[in-house]
Amino acid sequence: MSKTRFNQLFVAMMLLGLVGSLFISPAVTGRAKGKEELLLYPIIKPVRVIASMLRSKYGHKEFPPGETTVRKDPELAAENSDLRQQIVFLTRQLEDLQLVESERKHLGKLLEYFKPVSVIAGDASPGRESLTILPSSGVDVSPGSPVMGADGLVGRMADGRRVRLITDKDFTVTGHFGRWENGQWQSLATPKPSVRGIGNGQMRIDNLTNEDAKGLRAGDWVVVADTTDYPPIMQERQIGQIDSIRAMTSKPLFAEIIVKPRTDLRTLKEVLLMRKTGN
Repeated sequence: MSKTRFNQLFVAMMLLGLVGSLFISPAVTGRAKGKEELLLYPIIKPVRVIASMLRSKYGHKEFPPGETTVRKDPELAAENSDLRQQIVFLTRQLEDLQLVESERKHLGKLLEYFKPVSVIAGDASPGRESLTILPSSGVDVSPGSPVMGADGLVGRMADGRRVRLITDKDFTVTGHFGRWENGQWQSLATPKPSVRGIGNGQMRIDNLTNEDAKGLRAGDWVVVADTTDYPPIMQERQIGQIDSIRAMTSKPLFAEIIVKPRTDLRTLKEVLLMRKTGN
């Protein structure tokens, strides 16, 4: 466009503006007042988008609190990995605490006679299944004193602060069978089984004939029925659950019944020791 042509167009626009201001009613021009941005939207919108893109790419970014330099991606990835591990660790701790609290509520009246004591570790000796507990006041740690857990009988005190588990080899307790039917506990009419630990978190019953065991099935429970070695509060407490039943190879007329506790006793984090009289 030549300079003369531009000047002519500019003069024409000025004259049109003058004519509009003189002859167009203010009521008409007043409608556009305050709507300049709307009228110029086709120009403003693209400019804003371009400005936003340039600012996000080249503009100054504020650092997070406590940081003065931009950290590289590998450093951020390593920190995120550490944070995820911490979250997993704290989540497991919370779950453990919630489990302990749930177990204590489940125990109810048993806590009047027993006191919770923390477990330090399981016994790493081959062929021996036991737990080592923390020192605690007001509890009976004499050899033979019964030890309970949230799911029933755990074992008996051995020497020092060591708990011998019911799954330890040749640990023996007398019980009887029962099962839950429609929410009701039903005792099963069988001779009393002698439950003996065989290691590896298991127990065996081998004093019943196949005829004695014919009404039993996997999933039935064995509970304490030993008034000689255990106080009344412990009677009917769980020993374990039948895992399998079969005829013994060495004595075909007798049944071999494998029993397992509800939980692996070797992984317990807390047990219950009998309170001393007066505590």
